[in-house]
Amino acid sequence: MAIHFSASQDSVACGRTGASLTSTQDVTQVSCKLCQRSLEKGAVEPVRKTPSLADLRAAAKAAKAAQAAAEQAKPATLSPRAEWQQRLAQMPGKNRLPRGIAARQGFI
Repeated sequence: MAIHFSASQDSVACGRTGASLTSTQDVTQVSCKLCQRSLEKGAVEPVRKTPSLADLRAAAKAAKAAQAAAEQAKPATLSPRAEWQQRLAQMPGKNRLPRGIAARQGFI
């Protein structure tokens, strides 16, 4: 009679079912060939030659975030008109920007 490997009481590694199956959690006592093969397959992980799609997407997202952080770190070169608009936007009061420049302010 073969001794099967069972991690839990409900199932054995080879997939067989029945009330008369003898099972153990000790790998050295397993005599079922299918259970032994499934244990060997679980122990040896396949070597991936190419990255998965999730890995590629995560790497692209990290590169994009690093690029955005680098762009924010360096000072932006503004045109004279953009500098003027920035100075006017920082000034207090309601009359700082001409109508149509900023959508949030439609009055002068």
